[in-house]
Amino acid sequence: MRETDISLIAVDEVHCLSQWGQDFRPNYLEIAEFVESLPRRPVLAAFTATATAQVQTDIVRLLSLRNPAVAVTGFDRPNLFFDVLRPKNKLSTLISLVAEHTGKSGIVYCTTRAKAEQVCQALNSRGIPATRYHARLSDDERRRNQDDFQFDRKTVMAATNAFGMGIDKSNVGFVIHYNRIASGGTF
Repeated sequence: MRETDISLIAVDEVHCLSQWGQDFRPNYLEIAEFVESLPRRPVLAAFTATATAQVQTDIVRLLSLRNPAVAVTGFDRPNLFFDVLRPKNKLSTLISLVAEHTGKSGIVYCTTRAKAEQVCQALNSRGIPATRYHARLSDDERRRNQDDFQFDRKTVMAATNAFGMGIDKSNVGFVIHYNRIASGGTF
């Protein structure tokens, strides 16, 4: 295919042009330059489910969109659930929450590396296929663990906040913040 054959460029997760996105997807900042380098400007289609009004303005400006047709359907997603629990025993509550969603992929965020290790070990000892992700792991182990989660060899990731920004996994069914037992997902 030649550059002159390009009739449409579709940009998904286009909110990465604005705010924090370019930190882990720096190539998004090169999209406008690429489009302008083409001999003929193709139609641009930009998609996101998480654009505030400011991010929408940034997208139009940064991509030099010309009279864009904008469709906003809203952020209400009835299939999503959020709750904050204050259990007496966080670990047993965590085990129950994860067990309620057997077979679904989920992320359990922990505030420390040590807590991520403890949670991972506790889940595994109860037969829940879990792995871990934090800054003290070697690059190889982090990559292996992320692949195990990505490809459903392990259904639960116990991680610090070093994990998850830009995770490309369509079937995450729950996210639990262990230290607060705040949970969300498609429950």
